[in-house]
Amino acid sequence: MTPTPAQRRRQQTVARWTRRLPGYRLALEEVLPRVRRSATLSDLAWRVFAPRHGAGHVDVPMRAGRGVTGADVARLPVVGVVATGLEEAAAERLIDEVCALQRELGSFRPLFVLDLPLFAVARRHDVVLELVVPQEVFARGAHGDPDGWADHVARRLAGIVDHYQLWHLARADADGLDPADVRLLRVIGERLPADLEVHATGEGQEHG
Repeated sequence: MTPTPAQRRRQQTVARWTRRLPGYRLALEEVLPRVRRSATLSDLAWRVFAPRHGAGHVDVPMRAGRGVTGADVARLPVVGVVATGLEEAAAERLIDEVCALQRELGSFRPLFVLDLPLFAVARRHDVVLELVVPQEVFARGAHGDPDGWADHVARRLAGIVDHYQLWHLARADADGLDPADVRLLRVIGERLPADLEVHATGEGQEHG
């Protein structure tokens, strides 16, 4: 359930009080980095303790991309972008387009689900790339099951949505993102907490 404005104000007040606690800096500088270095502990921690309502409320342990920086980038909503059957050049343009939009807006983290292993492109933008089996490859071993590939993609997406706690799953084709998804991405910022410490980087700027 989406919190009310009054609940958001109370959450922000509690967050400010928490930052003033004597052990807060120790937890921030010593404990949390150790947890984040362990994929198992990090995954367990956010699944057990993180709230699951509203954009920007869930701390999801994944790379933010080079388009944003700041103390709270891990709380930016994760948006999946699904595109299959693209030529390599079109898929690369899609990644560039979405990452440029992230830099412009500074309000989301992209995760790409493709059937092409464009890992070099993903590394260049420091974003996550998940793969599905290409339809033609799947068909060669599908034993005549016409729905097998669609079921494979559905299962992969279900697992990805759950693991990364996706806020939205956008669709794309050779022309890029669906226009409705572009409009949605442009208004995500309205749903983020007011005290989120995130800002967009400059073109080509890298961050840790």
